[in-house]
This record gives sequence, structure tokens and C-alpha cells, in this order.
Amino acid sequence: MRINSKPIIISFISGKGAIGKSTILSLLSYVLSEKFSTILIWDNDLHSPVQHILNGVELNINLIDVLTNNLPTNRALSKVTNKIFLIGGTNKYKIDIDLSEALQMKFKELLDENYFDVVFVDNHSGFSKTVADFSKISTLNLLFLSDEPTAVLDAYGLTKILTKYYGVNNIATVVNNVIDEEDGMNVSNIFQQATLNFLNLTIPNYAIIPYEKELRKYFFSIKEFLRVNNSSEFFESLYNLGQKIFSTALEKLETL
Repeated sequence: MRINSKPIIISFISGKGAIGKSTILSLLSYVLSEKFSTILIWDNDLHSPVQHILNGVELNINLIDVLTNNLPTNRALSKVTNKIFLIGGTNKYKIDIDLSEALQMKFKELLDENYFDVVFVDNHSGFSKTVADFSKISTLNLLFLSDEPTAVLDAYGLTKILTKYYGVNNIATVVNNVIDEEDGMNVSNIFQQATLNFLNLTIPNYAIIPYEKELRKYFFSIKEFLRVNNSSEFFESLYNLGQKIFSTALEKLETL
């Protein structure tokens, strides 16, 4: 389903790592492939990319190859399924280029030359100019929280920077890896109270996703996990989040 002349861009961000942001992104691409005809996963984490691992794709050419050798971005495009495509980074420690500007240029080049309904951007945790710049061009920014106190504090700090200094006003939270609905609501309420009291912002929560112990068994086979666990509470939360993203896409269409 093509809903616009340009793709809907969803950025996945977090104040700290190890919250499950990248895993949820990968799972959502399969869930939403039922509604959209083409989905691109753009792995913006050049130092520690995981999307190619999660999706079982061997990258012959990666984003760093494209950037450092000024190759056509299409050269790095890998097929995950008939509907899902992937471009990923590398694990090189030292990268001697202006990442944000170069990444945006290659990102635009790819979108100009290809047809995608939805683009999922997997950003590294924490703040950088790259995170800020991609957040600014995104239709929606999904900010991931967990029940770790530092995750909430770091998410608040990232929100403050993006909203106050970069004018990003389309953030929604996803509370992931919590014990149950009550635990997730407590995390969401603490974060919302902080943003309202100190930033005068009301940020919606899009999903509460419970911890799923079976997921770790399928780290290298995300698609298989969905096939055998599609009736769990975790899957229901994931599916509802997909519906929320789909609704956001339709709302975006109506405003054009």
C-alpha cells in the first residue's frame, strides 16, 4: 500500500543501549509488511550494527563502503524478503568522515532512486548530530524506555536536547522489556511526569511491550520467532504498536 509520494520515516531512538530497540524494529518490519508493499531498514549505527544479524543477511557492501568510497547507495541495498530491504553499517572503530552530512546525502539518494512505503531508521543509543538530524526528517520518532532508572533518565535527557535545541516535536515512547502492563505504565507515567513538569511537554506512549523470554532463542531468526509465537502477549503488544504506526501513516496522508 503506497500512502504518499514520499515514504513514511520512523526513527528508533533511545537514551541508553540494550533496551531492545533494534529487535523490536526488526520484528515490526515483518508485522507491517502485511500492510505495506515495501519497507526499508536503514541501520544508522555504523559502529555496532545488528540489523543484518537479526535478519540473517550477509552484507557484501555496507554503508561505510558506500560513504568512504562514494559508491552508489543502491550497491549496498540487500533483500531480506520480497517486501523488506536492508542497508547496514559496519563495525569499524575509526571513521574519518562527517557522518551526519554524508549519511543524509546517501539516504536521500537511495530514497530518490527507490520506492519504499516505510523506512525504519535504527539509530545508535544516546545523542549525536546524526541522531538529531535524522530525527528532524522523520515522520515519527519512537523513543524506547525500560524499567531501569537510568533508561528513563537518559531518555529524558535525549528528549530535552531533541525538543529544545533541534525542534523535534514528533516523539512517542515505547516501554519495552517490562514485567507487565502495570510495570510499563509506571515507567511511562514517571517519564511523562518529568517531561511535563520540566519541559512542559506531553509525549504520548505508543506501546508497552512485556519481556519475552522465548525471544532470545530466535535472535538469529526473527521471522521464525513470529511464526511460532504469534499468539503471545508480546506479539499482541507488537501488533498493536504496528497498528499505531500504520494509523500515524494514514494521519500523515490526510494532512498532505
